[in-house]
Amino acid sequence: MRMILYPWAILPAVYFLLIGVRSKIAHSPDNYYISKQSTLSSAFRDTTVCRTIPGLTKAQVELCYRQPDTTEMALQGLEQSVKECQQQFATHRWNCSISTKSRNPHTSVMFQKGYRESAFVYALSSAAVVMNVARACSQGFIISCGCDPNKQNMKKGSEDFTFKWGGCSHNLQYGIRFSKQFLDSREKASDIQSKINLHNNQVGRLVIKNNMQIKCKCHGVSGSCELKTCWRQVPDIKQIGKILKDRYEKAILVNHSNLGNGKQKNQNRITTTKKKRKKPQARLKLWVTPDNKMKKKDLVQSLLFYQRSPTFCEKDLNADALGTIGRQCNRTSTGPDNCSSLCCGRGYNLQRIVRTEKCKCRFIWCCQVECQDCSIEEWVAICN
Repeated sequence: MRMILYPWAILPAVYFLLIGVRSKIAHSPDNYYISKQSTLSSAFRDTTVCRTIPGLTKAQVELCYRQPDTTEMALQGLEQSVKECQQQFATHRWNCSISTKSRNPHTSVMFQKGYRESAFVYALSSAAVVMNVARACSQGFIISCGCDPNKQNMKKGSEDFTFKWGGCSHNLQYGIRFSKQFLDSREKASDIQSKINLHNNQVGRLVIKNNMQIKCKCHGVSGSCELKTCWRQVPDIKQIGKILKDRYEKAILVNHSNLGNGKQKNQNRITTTKKKRKKPQARLKLWVTPDNKMKKKDLVQSLLFYQRSPTFCEKDLNADALGTIGRQCNRTSTGPDNCSSLCCGRGYNLQRIVRTEKCKCRFIWCCQVECQDCSIEEWVAICN
């Protein structure tokens, strides 16, 4: 007896197979960072983002139309950089109050300044673009790139001989290349601030490059890990933020007095009066004290700034400062959030607040945790 298999009979099987694949992609851990990517095919050539994001330069718009999917991932990286900046500076007078509602933080006043804080946000945004684009390549969210094509080899003398490169490494080189194309194109070669911005952009990219992580998966009987398959991935945004925050504390002030009778185009941009050259090289003279002498290789990884930061005590939108009036301070802290520093000597008032938190939690079989909402009264210090 011969069985006849009709084509429509296999449609349910194909349907559930596709659902399974889609579910596997959607529940990938890395998709925490690619939150807004719903469908791949429609995102590959959707140029809507190129027309709706304000503050993009002509070069960035042209790049966006050529690679809208990569640009979308870069913009998501910029959004992540703002959130991480706010985490790192939550207790400071300037709490990363980047005053823009755009997905493009470069429209903020802070990106037009030469403050120490400006150096930090330039480096962090550059690093975040590399991070998100490199990761998106390995996940298949960008049509023009994939896994890192570079094959890595174990160094001789390594303790772990049963090591094999596999999986899908994050495409670091593609991320770095797009970060340069997308962000460095905003700067002018004859502009001293642009040169500093380009330097800080590069510092951010180097942080990613120098902190790539190796993740491995064990293979063997009963998890014996006789063989490991390993791949490289970019560091977490929190690790990047922490490293750059340390560089922020040690940032170097650039002295531009050696530029002669330079004239300012505006309040923020400093240019020289020399004739334009094909590849003008502005000299950056650094304030290096006897206690802070650095080698050239260390300077390459240091953040640079050329304007001393304001106090950020009072509201000044021209300095991207919202002031500290009404901010909550910590009376017992020795950090930047202590009341003496955060309130700028204006003093503070104590206020009683009521907050709600989960309490009296219990485990219910199986598998649920049930908690009650408890009201807690406490006194907090608010800056005058």
